[in-house]
Order: sequence, then structure tokens, then C-alpha cells
Amino acid sequence: MDVANAARGRMRTADALRTLSSATGSQRGLITTAQASRLGIDRTTLTRLTASDGLVRIRHGVYALPGSESDLHQDVRGAWLSTDPGRFADERVDDPDSPAVSHTSAAALHGIGELIPSRHSLTAPTRKQTRQPDIRYRQAPLTDSDVTVVDGISVTTVPRTIADLAADHTDVEHLAATVRDAAGTSQADLEEIAVALEPYTSAYGHKTGADLVAALLTIAGPPSAALQTIRYAPATLIPQMGLDEATTRRLTAAVHGMGA
Repeated sequence: MDVANAARGRMRTADALRTLSSATGSQRGLITTAQASRLGIDRTTLTRLTASDGLVRIRHGVYALPGSESDLHQDVRGAWLSTDPGRFADERVDDPDSPAVSHTSAAALHGIGELIPSRHSLTAPTRKQTRQPDIRYRQAPLTDSDVTVVDGISVTTVPRTIADLAADHTDVEHLAATVRDAAGTSQADLEEIAVALEPYTSAYGHKTGADLVAALLTIAGPPSAALQTIRYAPATLIPQMGLDEATTRRLTAAVHGMGA
């Protein structure tokens, strides 16, 4: 009888693993306790799978399937899933009322700047609390244009992220590095960033967002892509700058001289 019960238990856990694997593709192999319950998998089964190394508990109420450790964003993904644990990722990514990764955590997820988050920052339009010490909630309005999706995770857009960092009084060197890196991506242009920074210009000693962006790029330097364009394709770039003919000739000659 004990042998038969053990065999049935193995069958149940194997079936549960197959169910979990098929349901977690959009979550890179992560599952919450509440999501598992929706699939008909109870806490006892999750405990049994964890004991047999079929699952790894990565935080309270969040588990990882084998192979998911290759996910570079597993830590922040697990934190994000835990903030709305009853819904799967593809059910909430387009919902502005659901918490979105923000501030330094968003910058890290976008791959911009040099700030290392000490906690996971998430923003939601309604007040939220958590007992998880590595999660910090911010309450602020989020429009559809403020949120995007990176690797299946809801995250504030690059302009909104930079604006949030400025609102947090991020030091000018770190803000400059974030703007420099953002300018080298396709996720935002400098005009959008300048508009997003308008409310915070006076705090950084400037009158307009454009002035602040220019000052930040002076501090951090231009993105490497801009330098590459100037170095290898000045004939394409310089005529589009709206300069007079004499200045255009001098600048073109100077750039060519740099490569001599």
C-alpha cells in the first residue's frame, strides 16, 4: 500500500510540474502560490516539489522551476510577480493599475545608468504596503504612456524613469550617466527626456529641460553611438544640424582632422 501511495504521489508531482511548466512561459519559469492554486495545485504539492528539488523557493510565495536560473531578471521578476500574485504576467502587463517596476530598479531593468538598487522599487496609483523588506512601494499616477514592458515585466518608460530619479533628487553625476545611456538606446529620444525633466530643472540649476539635458551630457559625455556617428559618418550628420555653410565646412574639416 505504501509503495502504491508513493507511486501515485510521484505521478501527482510529475503532473503538477508539467502543468506549471506549460503555464509559466511568459514568466520565465516562475510561479506564485496564488497562480498555482488557480491551476489546481495546492500548497502541499508545492512543498513536496520543493523538497524534491522540483521547485526552488526564491521569495515568499514565489517559486522557480528548473532551468529558470538563467533568467538575468529573475530577482526583480519575482518581486514584481509577488506584488499582484493572483494574476499571471500576461494578464497584468497592460494594466496601469498594477504595480510597475520603477526608479532605480527600472533603470537597471532598462540597462541605463550606474545606480545599483538596494531594494526593488515599484510604483502603483493606489497605496500599497508589503512586509517584504526588499520591496519599496511608491504611490503615483501611471498613464498608459508611462509604462512599457521589458522582458515580460511592467516597467516605467525611460523618460518616466529618468523623471522619477530626478524627483528623488538623484545626484547629478548619476543622473547624467542615466541620460547618457538612455540617449544611446532606441527606447527614448533626448526631446522626450527633456520634456520629462521640465518639472525638475530648477532643482538642478537650469531653466529648461533641454538646458538640463545638455548640461548632463556635458558631465557624462555623449553616448558612444553618437561618437561613432560623428567619427564615421560626418557627411550624413553634420548637414542636418542646420548650421550655415561656413560653419558646416569648418566642422566637417575638424571631424576629418580628428581621424587623420
